[in-house]
Amino acid sequence: MQTRSPATSLDAQIEEAFGRPITALRHDLENPAVRRVLEIRAMLAVVERHLDQIRDRLHTATAPDRNCAELADEDLTVDAEWLAAAGRSRNHQAQAITSLLRAGPPAAPRKQDRTARDSTARSAFSPTPRASAVTLPHR
Repeated sequence: MQTRSPATSLDAQIEEAFGRPITALRHDLENPAVRRVLEIRAMLAVVERHLDQIRDRLHTATAPDRNCAELADEDLTVDAEWLAAAGRSRNHQAQAITSLLRAGPPAAPRKQDRTARDSTARSAFSPTPRASAVTLPHR
């Protein structure tokens, strides 16, 4: 059973690059570029969700209505370290996706290109005029 990862900050760029929504891309996993981008996107979704949780925890701990005596330096330090680590991971995942998208997903051949390629392939196998004019000796 495949679980769906939540939206990420790069979904619009991914959808624009491939010309399809994320849900449609999940059905094209035989395409190596799509598969790789979706794998990294899944990791990005986890990291971004983790960043949200840390941010919410810090906001709750430092809310204006909270008593300053309740703040624990050690907890804030750990949360700040987690925030920095998750931020670096998020940046790494985003950079990997951006690099893959810049490299460009393989585009489908244009109709003109396919027609030219097909006619070239056919002409390579069509008989030459000289070969059809050759007569075989009778025995």
